[in-house]
Amino acid sequence: MDEERKSIDAVMRKIIAEIEPIKTLGSGKALLAGIRDSIGKELANAPQVWPLLFANLPEEYLGNKARVTAEENAIYLSLQIYALMQQGSSKLERGEEKSTRNIGESLRALRGDESKTKAMDERFNTMVTAGSFEELSHYLRQMIKILKANAANPSVNYPKLANDLFWMQKGKRDNILMDWARAYYQSFQKSTVEKENTNE
Repeated sequence: MDEERKSIDAVMRKIIAEIEPIKTLGSGKALLAGIRDSIGKELANAPQVWPLLFANLPEEYLGNKARVTAEENAIYLSLQIYALMQQGSSKLERGEEKSTRNIGESLRALRGDESKTKAMDERFNTMVTAGSFEELSHYLRQMIKILKANAANPSVNYPKLANDLFWMQKGKRDNILMDWARAYYQSFQKSTVEKENTNE
């Protein structure tokens, strides 16, 4: 189990390391635009992603005929999230932001004043209670677009996200989503309590 997890992380890091040096060049911008264009499409209908994805996946992670593996799905969605976050950005990514333990903590940045928090909480809860992986993917991409547009310095741990999305498809869905929820709500509560203690 640990070996598989490391491999998913490593594949995502390797792909990001390939894109980062060229992302502000024409070829890099075209590559990221192509990944963004794949949003809403099944992998079978996204040939612009195939060279990047399939060249970096170990053979045992590749599907057979029309069957898409959990590994392919996890990296594909994580790549889309990465491409969305890079739109209009020249900030260098290390592939892994140590400050965020999972996507729940990344999305916590959207919890601001009371009116915003309520709306974001509703969106987050809709995402984590989605009935299928496809539905969750749709809501996650929507949340990322909001994060990109509204957070001052948003950060996402892409290898960890890919890992979570993989295990979510392997029977660990409830565990992963509970971890996301804990990070989304708990971190916010802690920072609020700390601020109140500082003000006393």
